[in-house]
Amino acid sequence: MAPQPVTALKSHHEYAAKVVCGYLKEQKGPLSPGRYFTAVNIHNPSAKEAHICVKLAIAKPGGPGPVTAFHGFNLGPDQAMEIDCELIHKLAEGAEFIKGFVVIKAIPELDVVAVYTAGAVEAPGWVTTMHTERVPPRTIVGGLPHC
Repeated sequence: MAPQPVTALKSHHEYAAKVVCGYLKEQKGPLSPGRYFTAVNIHNPSAKEAHICVKLAIAKPGGPGPVTAFHGFNLGPDQAMEIDCELIHKLAEGAEFIKGFVVIKAIPELDVVAVYTAGAVEAPGWVTTMHTERVPPRTIVGGLPHC
């Protein structure tokens, strides 16, 4: 009996960007009082449109938190979008202070960069720290979820 051909399994890329969004009035674990913002920037470097699935996994102290449903977005070639705290709060259905991960799934490989800023309570509206971090992809066997 001849060996059967191996069928290529579909795969996609997944990115998990840490997020911290909201106003913290007093010390909470390792976080000092202040205003925390995260913006996750996504760029489609491919020549084809990218369908992107995005969800939010909220982290709770000492145990797992809720995970939102996936929401779909389309990015044309060379287009970019941002998932900012306003959208993160909408995904979290109004939670005031959010720690967790924005999880992004797409078939073409994307450029994903998280931008973190924070401001002191004493200086509202002023940025006191900023950091950017490129989010690496991981390959997941299987097609994209429905979103």
